[in-house]
Amino acid sequence: NEYKSYLRMRNLVCQWQRCLQPGVPLDFISVDPDTNHVYGCHDNIIVKLDYTIPQVLLYHELSPDVSISDVHWLPSHRGLFLVLNSTILGVFYPDDKSFEEVVSIEGGVAGIEWSPDDGVCAIVSQTNELILMSEEFNCIKSCDARPTEFGADLQTQVGWGSKSTQFHGSEGKDAAKKPVFEKATPISPLDTKDTVISWRGDGQYFAVSTVDTQDDNEYRVIRMWSREGQHMATNAPVPGLEETLCWNSTGDLIATTIKQSNKHQVLFLERNGLQRSTFDLTLEETDTAVSEVLWNCTSTILALVYEGAKHSHILLYTVSNYKWQLKQHYTYDNGTVHMVWDPENELMFHVTTSCRYINYLLSFTVLTCRDTTTLVVDDKEVRVTPMGRMIRPPPMSLSQLKTPSSCNTLACFQDNVYILSNNRTVYKFSDASENTGCVDYVSSFVLEKEFPLLDHVVIRHMIMLAESKAYAIGLVNDTDTLITIELGEKEAYIVSCTTLEDTVVNMVKHDTADVIAVQLFTGELYQLVDGILEPWGNSDVKECVPFTEMRVVQFADEFVIVGRTAMNHLYMDTRLWSYDCTSFSVTRTHLIVTSHTHTLRCISLNQPSRVARTTEGIVDTGIRSVERGSKLVVAELCGSRVVLQMPRGNLEVIHPRPLLLTHLSELINDNQYNTVFEEMRKHRVNMNFVYDYHPEQFLVFFPDILPSLQSSHIELFVTELSDEDTTLNMYSFIDSISVGPKAKVSVVCTRLLEVCQECENSGVQWLNIMVSCYVKMNDIPKGLLCVKDLCSQYEKEAEAALKYMLILTDDDTLFNHALGTYDLDLVLLVAQCTQKDPKEYLLFLNKLKEYDDQYRKFKIDQHLGRHVEAIRALIGCSGDRFAEVCEYMEKHSLYSTVIENYKHGSPQFKTIAGLFAKTLQTQGKHEEAGILYGQCGMLRESLDCLRSTTRGSLALSLAAQMSMSSDEVAVLAEQLADNLRRDNDYRAAARLYETYCDNTDEAVEILCEGSLFADALEISQRRKRIDLVSSIMNTLKSKTTAMITVLNEMTDNVKKYSDRIQVVRVRRQAILDGDIDDMDHSDLYSDTTSMTATSAASSSSRRSAKSSKGRRKQERKKYSMKEGSRYEYFALQEAYKGIMLNLKDQSSQIREMVNILLLQGMREEAKQLSLAEGAAITAANAHKDLIWVPNKPKNDDIDEEVNIPEEPEPVSYPPDYSLSYNCIQQFKDS
Repeated sequence: NEYKSYLRMRNLVCQWQRCLQPGVPLDFISVDPDTNHVYGCHDNIIVKLDYTIPQVLLYHELSPDVSISDVHWLPSHRGLFLVLNSTILGVFYPDDKSFEEVVSIEGGVAGIEWSPDDGVCAIVSQTNELILMSEEFNCIKSCDARPTEFGADLQTQVGWGSKSTQFHGSEGKDAAKKPVFEKATPISPLDTKDTVISWRGDGQYFAVSTVDTQDDNEYRVIRMWSREGQHMATNAPVPGLEETLCWNSTGDLIATTIKQSNKHQVLFLERNGLQRSTFDLTLEETDTAVSEVLWNCTSTILALVYEGAKHSHILLYTVSNYKWQLKQHYTYDNGTVHMVWDPENELMFHVTTSCRYINYLLSFTVLTCRDTTTLVVDDKEVRVTPMGRMIRPPPMSLSQLKTPSSCNTLACFQDNVYILSNNRTVYKFSDASENTGCVDYVSSFVLEKEFPLLDHVVIRHMIMLAESKAYAIGLVNDTDTLITIELGEKEAYIVSCTTLEDTVVNMVKHDTADVIAVQLFTGELYQLVDGILEPWGNSDVKECVPFTEMRVVQFADEFVIVGRTAMNHLYMDTRLWSYDCTSFSVTRTHLIVTSHTHTLRCISLNQPSRVARTTEGIVDTGIRSVERGSKLVVAELCGSRVVLQMPRGNLEVIHPRPLLLTHLSELINDNQYNTVFEEMRKHRVNMNFVYDYHPEQFLVFFPDILPSLQSSHIELFVTELSDEDTTLNMYSFIDSISVGPKAKVSVVCTRLLEVCQECENSGVQWLNIMVSCYVKMNDIPKGLLCVKDLCSQYEKEAEAALKYMLILTDDDTLFNHALGTYDLDLVLLVAQCTQKDPKEYLLFLNKLKEYDDQYRKFKIDQHLGRHVEAIRALIGCSGDRFAEVCEYMEKHSLYSTVIENYKHGSPQFKTIAGLFAKTLQTQGKHEEAGILYGQCGMLRESLDCLRSTTRGSLALSLAAQMSMSSDEVAVLAEQLADNLRRDNDYRAAARLYETYCDNTDEAVEILCEGSLFADALEISQRRKRIDLVSSIMNTLKSKTTAMITVLNEMTDNVKKYSDRIQVVRVRRQAILDGDIDDMDHSDLYSDTTSMTATSAASSSSRRSAKSSKGRRKQERKKYSMKEGSRYEYFALQEAYKGIMLNLKDQSSQIREMVNILLLQGMREEAKQLSLAEGAAITAANAHKDLIWVPNKPKNDDIDEEVNIPEEPEPVSYPPDYSLSYNCIQQFKDS
């Protein structure tokens, strides 16, 4: 049902027509879908055809005394089931040309039909016996084929619903006594009295149409039977019921035909025999009977076959909103025509005439004219709907194009529609999308009859090159031929014919360019140039799969053929691009595709075709979800309108963002800003795009376009303004022409204010825009003052502007900003527009009026929390308010602000500096506190603060200024040296001990602690303390041994970490591939409970990971190298990085130690230390690429890509440096 709804907007066109002359007229045909072979029979002759070649593969004659009366291919037997002389049933095997008789029917066969699964065969004999036979040719059941009762599905009457209890109106009570079934009417004189059998699609039921006799009158009855042979129901007698019968595959409708004196109809029955609906047939020849009614395998197309006095006809119908539409009408030479639908391909059918076998392939396609105008064919009229202006699903339409005969082929040129009818006449309609109601053709052109186009030939794939010239494909001598047609005054002339090598499947023309693409039956793609087929593109002939839909698309550099196959595969030229394309459409800038994942994708055409043909490099500019099962109908060529048909059949219009923004960018380039603002507001596009796409043009042209724009559009634009560039993130698929300034909000709002102020009556007309700009720039006070200036002259407008500002911000914010202007009248005006209670703000305002201006500013700033402005206002107040200043300063820590407002050296300055220094001292900022104390003249306090710092020079200079004794200076120097020692500044600490304390031993000890052995030796030599040299060397030896040990451990750890990380990497990849389960839940247990995983969790021991302790605990886990832990991979990398950092930091220290060792004659120790460092550095550099796997560059020559596992969080990044080892020249050979 979803598929039927989808067909409402689509027309049925003929893709190919392949003819073959088998040599004999085929009376019966059957199809083998596995091999694409068709078997046909005539008298005692069996013919085997292959329609893909086409060619006769087998021509075999049976005994002359037999005649074949039915044929059916049996896949299970790989043979052809035959009915000979209406009596003998058997199987003919084409491989060895043998015939095996299986059963004989007494009295002969009146009707026979196999079930769709070939499991059961239903036979009605000439003696009115119904026989069910299995596929092994065993009799399942035999019964009377014409029972008199209704059947097992007879409705049970419970009394209250019976006819005797119903009201019968003017008929009276006697109506209740009438029988349920009226007397049947005699059969039509044209009825052949044949018995027809038709199975339901699932093979569970079948219907039998027979001719019964009642009161010496013959009438036709349809009975429904189950697969087991149980009679289920009988239809009510229908006047004029014909012998046609076909049960659709979905099982809900049984189609037959009825012929009455004034009309011919198709009747639909239900399984219980009740009538469902009917529709009228418009047959060209009235005195005729319908010989066949056939459903295709999906029940989407209903075919009717009838023979007239002059011609035979095949009609193809589809349904749309319960309206049956004639989509194709094929005419054949006089003679019997047989038709069979392909059992697997829903759009293929096979026809036999008196001398030909013809194979057809159909396709459903949307026919459009003039961008979005859709054309829907229904018999002798074409329904036209311009989807760009209105949405009307068929059978409704804006206008109807009327023709005298059925429409078969349509073509468009500009706004003209050309219809080729089945009587070989071309009808021209002009301005098809502009007319309403019924429209007659403006001219007609009869195709010349001298040309050898037989009646069965379908002229297809017609393309209009100009108003009077067209290309088309037709069969000439049973071979596809390119026909060039020119339209004269009243006739259409075939000016040239070009015989083609194979059958044409598709022929399409680009929407604007003169590029015509042709696809043959083999899938080969060609370009039609001046009536000659040339290979598509610059290479040789490209083979592909035959498409059901095909379009020529222009990319940035060349034209590409885009086609969709019956398997929903989408191709670009010969490259398979998508496996799940349900429909596609093309605009001037995008290729639009819907998929089985219920998404709509817009692919930009402004890219090279080489990129577009690859699924990896495709620039996919937008993906959006659509309703399940929705398919594209049409898309605007130069706009953003896309029409989709939902599974229910309703039409919906969407505007995909890529198409919409491309359309908006084109409007911006044309300076159509009024339309741009309207479209952006309608479709809720971020208003920043109108500026971000072309900032320079916007700022230049805005003064000219402002008067024509609606004020609401500008207000919305200003409200959505942000410094973020939408063309870089939100709408990154649209390239902006230029890049605007970073402070976009400030630049645009300033420019808007300038433009608004230059306009006449700007203060009133653009007041809302101006206040919007002030609010956006966070300069609300200026906006309030702007409103106040107009309040006296335009009170209503000013009040409206204040209310508009309240929309942009809240009541309290606007009130506070008004209060910040220190204008109490403005504050009162704003307060009256808010929802504030007058009892609250009036008392507050009245109290403020009692203060003088300066103190009022202080109170207002204090109320608003602007403490810096408040303290400055308080300092500027008259009178002695220094105590209040100090109190306010200490409360809000405004020392630096207040101290700037008093003269250096004044009592107020000293008081404030003292308070400031005391505060800094309590905060641990001793250096700054000491300097402030020094500015106040409080030298003792300053020195006490500087004692706790490492600024020894400042403290010692202050001690000299205070004339301290040498002992006091020595004590001070020891304190400062200890501070420097704790800060690892060993050289400065040693200098203080040596200079101010005269303590050489302590100075040397400190230098040795910091590994500054050269400095230690220099001091001992300079102080002539040779006795200290031995202790220095002993310390050097011990540190060298410890350093060698550390370096050797680093070397061992480097190798251990690199081996372990490879094991962990393999395990991680296996987890990512799903080969093993990650069963490590130790982190989960440790976060939720202190007990083991197998024990019961205690609620009191749970800790939240959101607490500071939990976060620290979680952070420590990341650096745990426990084997199998969650973060082991990250911890190994971080530990390795720590080794490299230590080696880098200790490099200079190790080099100095080596040099001292060599100078002191300790060559062996120096060599061991140098070699240990070299080994550690070499190992660290060598194993770095094993710890962090480098990203391998992509090789275009290799199709396979190396899958590097995506790093889980947290991620450790390798150091951006490599370690260098400068070996001592003396040890290079070592």
